[in-house]
Amino acid sequence: MLARLDLLLPFAITIPEGEHFSIYQCDDEGYNIRIFPPIKTEYPVAQDDPDEILINGKPAFQANGLRIYFQKDNFDRRQGIECDPPYPLIARTINLFLLKFRFVVRGSKIRPINFPYTSWHLQYLNDDESELDKTEGLVRGRGSKVFTLSWTALNNDIWKRIFELPPDYIPPQWDNLLLDANEALPEIGPSVVLAETALEVFISHILNELSKNSTIPKDLWNWVNNRNWWLQEPTTEEQFDILLKTLLGISLKENNDLWESFKNLKNARNSFVHEGIAKIGQNPISEREARKLLAKANEIVIFIKNKLPEELRWPEYKHSINVEAKKKII
Repeated sequence: MLARLDLLLPFAITIPEGEHFSIYQCDDEGYNIRIFPPIKTEYPVAQDDPDEILINGKPAFQANGLRIYFQKDNFDRRQGIECDPPYPLIARTINLFLLKFRFVVRGSKIRPINFPYTSWHLQYLNDDESELDKTEGLVRGRGSKVFTLSWTALNNDIWKRIFELPPDYIPPQWDNLLLDANEALPEIGPSVVLAETALEVFISHILNELSKNSTIPKDLWNWVNNRNWWLQEPTTEEQFDILLKTLLGISLKENNDLWESFKNLKNARNSFVHEGIAKIGQNPISEREARKLLAKANEIVIFIKNKLPEELRWPEYKHSINVEAKKKII
């Protein structure tokens, strides 16, 4: 019996028309697996898809689908079970191929897929690829359709607030980095690096501003923060703890939840920078966990802002807009 998986890719792969490919086969967990060359699906590749594309002077097309066959004697097709083949096996098969493809072609746009949270369809077939007969209680296919809807709304209230800011106003760089961190998702590693960098930039800026009105001599402050060797300078932990306590009277450690999140974000950042995988302890973090860490990074900023003197606080905006949209799925 066959389980034919068709997967919609979020990027295009350019393939010469008529090119002959061999079918790659392997065995994993008792399944015989065949990976076919990428195909062009019925869905548009991209808005800027060219009308004509050539490879070495020959016509080519933009493929945006991947087809994989899983084969074994029988599949568990009962209604109510998650899937057979199991999701981890499917995800591993897809991403091992994509990562090797990315490595060979040096293609930065080729990314691992967060299966099953993407668009895919799996159909169970006979060995000759004919359709199965209907059987009560058994499914003949599984799948999901995933799409993203996103808006940046603008109304008259927001329009006015934009121009209430001074003409030469430039938003804080750490705020831009936090926004970039959210935009970087679902890429977990780059996202946590940006978020941690945002906190580093934030606390350095806040401490420098606080030091201007403190009793600490300027030369001493410069000496503490600008040594000949970076390892002699205060760590980010010391900035959020001892130095913040000295200059503002509070430490991030006083909020156990935020301090733990700060440490977790830093550990995830360090493991990604040094090992290539964002982890907390020995466990790689998921996209969901990364989003939680980013939310906590914003909470850390607000926690400290609320303790600052009024003249050091920045404007903060909250909008209430009800956006309704409809999309026809079928």
